[in-house]
Amino acid sequence: MNIWLSLVWLIAVFLLMSVLRRWIEAHVQGLAYLITGHPTVAIWVFFLVFLPGIMVHELSHWLAAKMLGVPTGRIVIWPQAKRNNTVWLGTIQVGRADPLRSSLIGLAPLVTGSLLVVLIGAHLRLDSLADVLTTGQWETGWAALSQSIRLPDFWLWIYLIFAIANRMLPSPADREAWKPMALFVACLTAIAIAAGWTPRLGSDAQGVIRNIVGFLLYAFTLTVAIDLIMALGIAILEAFVGLVRRQRVSY
Repeated sequence: MNIWLSLVWLIAVFLLMSVLRRWIEAHVQGLAYLITGHPTVAIWVFFLVFLPGIMVHELSHWLAAKMLGVPTGRIVIWPQAKRNNTVWLGTIQVGRADPLRSSLIGLAPLVTGSLLVVLIGAHLRLDSLADVLTTGQWETGWAALSQSIRLPDFWLWIYLIFAIANRMLPSPADREAWKPMALFVACLTAIAIAAGWTPRLGSDAQGVIRNIVGFLLYAFTLTVAIDLIMALGIAILEAFVGLVRRQRVSY
């Protein structure tokens, strides 16, 4: 696949993954509320469902800060209600740093989460599942997937992908440090274009970019595939519980 086409496909899959994440987060809480009838209990159910991903998210910040020489404080993995009617599921105290290091710390959960998704996918031999969505090889893809499902720990690992992948996207606080970095890069790009400098990527640079894009494309595509399956199950279960209890959650 052409490198620019791969980048466009990567952006499209990332946007779809973001939309699915918001839908899943809302409807997992809605389903928990329908079952328990209590909003606080629903938050705790949500917290427990995504606990592996919450831990990976906060520990990724901590590890990145340590590697970059930024001081850290305590890690809190626990639901905390805030004044603006939001709930934080986990926090870590990170010292002040320059925009570059702050941006890298904020990006760490996405990198770590993608790596874990790829590793679990390799363990379960789920390359076929990604191929089904990217190349349309339905027959061979589903045949290989049926073999993966027979693995004794298949559904445990699928749950871990689901929990980790849906908590690996940067939070609003994580994205705060990106603003000065984005402005700096935009200014450099504008100056380069105005000066008539249009670099051509060599074969080595293209290879590196292609590998990075391929890695992220596989991780995001696998996440989307699993999220679609989980979203269908959540929607069916939510409709069933709503009918039984004669209630409906408004989103």
